[in-house]
Amino acid sequence: MLPAVKLSVGTFTNQNEIGDKMSGRNLDDLIEQNETDLGFLSAYGGGETPEAILEHIQNISNEHFELKITAEGVMVKMVAKNLPLVASDLQRRGFLNAKLNKKIVEVTICDWGPDQRRFIERLVEFIDGE
Repeated sequence: MLPAVKLSVGTFTNQNEIGDKMSGRNLDDLIEQNETDLGFLSAYGGGETPEAILEHIQNISNEHFELKITAEGVMVKMVAKNLPLVASDLQRRGFLNAKLNKKIVEVTICDWGPDQRRFIERLVEFIDGE
């Protein structure tokens, strides 16, 4: 046989009593306590300014790209015959406003990550191989 357990149930008569029973911390205090520099997450992409994205692209690209900073990120445009791309290459996270045909690719890169780096590297390899 299990031992008897005595339970007591309390009630609050008004909303102020609930507030009195809770900690005096507010949302701002919680946000301040939990502010942390999570720079290691940048390896997964996201959060860069358009200027930072432009710098990433310029570090691995060549003069065959037309680059333009926009409100959404960096517009990348390239004109060449038989580009080695398919539509799904431009439908990943970090790409916006994609236009693609056999002679031109135009896309806005709004986040920088592995997919965007591979995209630029593929185009550089393609142009360098011609």
